[in-house]
Amino acid sequence: MLRTASLLLALALSSAALAQGGAMSWPQMRAQMEEHWKKTYPSEKILKVEQKGKLEYYATERRTEVDFSWGWVWDSRVIERNGAFARQVALVTVERANKTQARFEVAALFERMGSAWQSKGVAVRASQDLSAAKAGDLPSNAQAVAIFAAAWKKIRPDFDVHSIEVLKSEAKQSQDRRWIVYKLAIAATGTDKGSREMYQKKYRCTPDEESSVLRLEGGNWVADAKMIEYVNESTRCSLSK
Repeated sequence: MLRTASLLLALALSSAALAQGGAMSWPQMRAQMEEHWKKTYPSEKILKVEQKGKLEYYATERRTEVDFSWGWVWDSRVIERNGAFARQVALVTVERANKTQARFEVAALFERMGSAWQSKGVAVRASQDLSAAKAGDLPSNAQAVAIFAAAWKKIRPDFDVHSIEVLKSEAKQSQDRRWIVYKLAIAATGTDKGSREMYQKKYRCTPDEESSVLRLEGGNWVADAKMIEYVNESTRCSLSK
């Protein structure tokens, strides 16, 4: 199975494949996908395999093969075969050896061999890291608001924050690093520690998403102080009643 490159397939839809090979059941497909995954990625534990969309049958497979070495492509050719083929899109959720979880969107390919359908491989179309989205692992919106309110009070004394609203959030992870990006709406009043123009005036501030980030440090979620410090109040804050 290739994760870094998709399988180069162009398949012509035909009912002849179904007539020749007979229908496949979802339990058959799931079992073959699980078997293939276990052989290819033995360190990953399969948690769930979900069907996405309908199974498609084909009578012609057209595959492009490329000859290359030392970074040079020497030749390419299209190989076309007739037979009975099938493709099923599915979602495969796994747990890695380090206990992180991920979901892969895959295209599972099958070919009728004799009297049975056989797996031809699984092409990964997209992946999503689920580790930062486990239930109970992320702060609630209320908790996030409390963290940001305390951070703004400490880092931005030029504002007296009255309320913070979470408009949206997105959890992210890269290896062991985890963070959450927020879009916030902040109601605040300018103080005497800021500009004269903003003193005692009410504002609604909507910082860029990269300006409102919580990072997981030592088991605790903390606000990215630098990002809050760099919020440009002249462009991200507007007068409010």
